[in-house]
Amino acid sequence: MSAPALAARVLLCAALGLAAGLAPPVSRAADPVSSQPFSARYEVLRNGRTLGEARMALTRGSDDSWRFESETRGTRGLASLTGVEIHERSTFRWRGQIPELVEYDYRQTVAMRRRERSLRVDADDNAIVSRQDDRQWLLRFEDGVSDRNAVVLGLIAAVAAGRADLAFRVADRDDVESQRYRIAGRERVQVPAGEFDAVRIERIREKPGRDTDTWLAPALSHLPVRIRHREADGESLELRLVDHDLRIAQAAPAPR
Repeated sequence: MSAPALAARVLLCAALGLAAGLAPPVSRAADPVSSQPFSARYEVLRNGRTLGEARMALTRGSDDSWRFESETRGTRGLASLTGVEIHERSTFRWRGQIPELVEYDYRQTVAMRRRERSLRVDADDNAIVSRQDDRQWLLRFEDGVSDRNAVVLGLIAAVAAGRADLAFRVADRDDVESQRYRIAGRERVQVPAGEFDAVRIERIREKPGRDTDTWLAPALSHLPVRIRHREADGESLELRLVDHDLRIAQAAPAPR
């Protein structure tokens, strides 16, 4: 898999979902970062070397909707020369602790070429209209379905609430799939933003070979401080927190 594709997968898909099982105790947070506006910046590394930077931001809409945006940009080497830029935007409403899909947009630009993808909920037909470039799919809408960008917010809310069942239904291009994770333990993590005690989450995959781990820091309202994705051939990509802006004064009630 190419470096740009790995970067997209790490930022846009990595980190979420989980199957029930024996899990170590997890601190509960009254206001997880998923329930309040925030922004965060990450360095992106490929095989331990800096490739670019990524940003995440959550804002609240004028009604009961929320918007979650993530962006990856190449700043070093070939990723910089080819102008790699990946942007995702999710509009959702909370259904309990699940960020339920309203709209989702994806845009990837590499070497002046653009790929776009979108999801739109059609409430009248109880369907999700999925588009990629000039192709279209019709998916069945399910209560509590999320998208691959916003599902990390569901994971944050679930872990902060002490849930052991971290399973999510996620709409992708041509299907609605299940994503499952498990809590693997607690670790001390060093990133550019500092050193944090973190809860490590492993994604459970049906086929072995690919690993995705996410570290959530309770001290930062369970904000992801590190995300690591490894392919079967040893190729790896990683996000490490550089800085953040947790606007606690504007926090909304935690999802219930």
